[in-house]
Amino acid sequence: MQSVEKMNKSSVVSLLIVDDSLVFRKFLGDIFDECEGVVVVGEAQNGIEALDMVLKTKPDVILLDLEMPLMDGMTALQHLMIHRPTPTIMFSSLTEKGTARCFDTMKNGAVDFVCKDFIFQKSSLLTYKKLLIEKVQNAALVKIKAKEPVYAMPTAVNNEPEVEQRVVFCEECGNREIVAVIGSQPIQNTICSQCGDTIDFSLFAQSKYRQNTFITVLGGGEGSFTNLLQIVPQLGADIGGALIAVVHQDLEYVNGFAEYLDAISAIKVIRAREGVNVEGGNCYIASGSDYMSIKPYSAQLTLQKVPKGSLKGGPLDILLTSASTAFKKRAAGIILSGDESDGERGMSILIKNGGIQAILNEDECYCKNMGRQIVKKCNLSKSSTLDHIVETIKKTHYHSKYDTITG
Repeated sequence: MQSVEKMNKSSVVSLLIVDDSLVFRKFLGDIFDECEGVVVVGEAQNGIEALDMVLKTKPDVILLDLEMPLMDGMTALQHLMIHRPTPTIMFSSLTEKGTARCFDTMKNGAVDFVCKDFIFQKSSLLTYKKLLIEKVQNAALVKIKAKEPVYAMPTAVNNEPEVEQRVVFCEECGNREIVAVIGSQPIQNTICSQCGDTIDFSLFAQSKYRQNTFITVLGGGEGSFTNLLQIVPQLGADIGGALIAVVHQDLEYVNGFAEYLDAISAIKVIRAREGVNVEGGNCYIASGSDYMSIKPYSAQLTLQKVPKGSLKGGPLDILLTSASTAFKKRAAGIILSGDESDGERGMSILIKNGGIQAILNEDECYCKNMGRQIVKKCNLSKSSTLDHIVETIKKTHYHSKYDTITG
């Protein structure tokens, strides 16, 4: 191991390696012995030893194996996030990238996940070493907050029936009526106060929260899965408007993430595809390889692919532009972790149309260049914390929903 005293302390990243394989620990140690910007301050072979070493060495970053004896990596990660939050990159030889177990680690606080088999899939060992060093250096710049373990909690029983206001329109005269629906009680037809015609409420029974009153487009790349796992599960199923996230990641990775996020969220999460209707109350996940725009089609807004290069900008630019054009002030653009050059043009148009913009604070971004470029190009003066972004989404979407009902 390199000596910390021989290095510039302001630029050194201290690293703890945790793996039950001596061979793999040595392999990782050799990689960072050759790196002047990272020093290995300790090793551990299970979660119990790791927690002890964290207190002794206070590392900037931890490389943590998922499968270990005595205490596995997931349990150790959960303890870390409670008692000493530290940027952690998870490793596994049994779990592949893009699986539920992989996303579980991110949900519980890991900044990244690397499959050990990744090393054998690369033709160049040098490429692997460079990428791993870059991941550790990026992780060292992320500010981690204390986080309680995420478990599936039983839903609390509420004996009070929920009263919901629904808007229906009379087919005879077009008059708008506001009807109170109580819990799961049978829905009664109502009489139009304008013309006296009977409004068959059953025609509207399946349209709960489908009206699109607001749209938020989120964009990012590496690290944005972790951000979205901290945002979307906090949104209720009754949210107004729709969210669409453009993620610059591998296609299969995006597909798996959409399924996982849907399973842990109250809001419906849908993989964005050609021809899908954009409906209120849903969150759509699009890949950076999908160049999509929002277009009206048969009284609906749909996602439609556009040929790459036929419009200016990247996939986030195109989606932001179409969303802000359709919704004007009722649109928002949010930039998460990522390094891709995308979103500058779309954000400029969104701002010009009076939309809401937010850039995630660099301290909470695993990769920072996308946000930096947009802040510079669009002359934005401040960024937002993840907590503030969640509150902004809730406020704008719920306000627009009830403003439509009562306005």
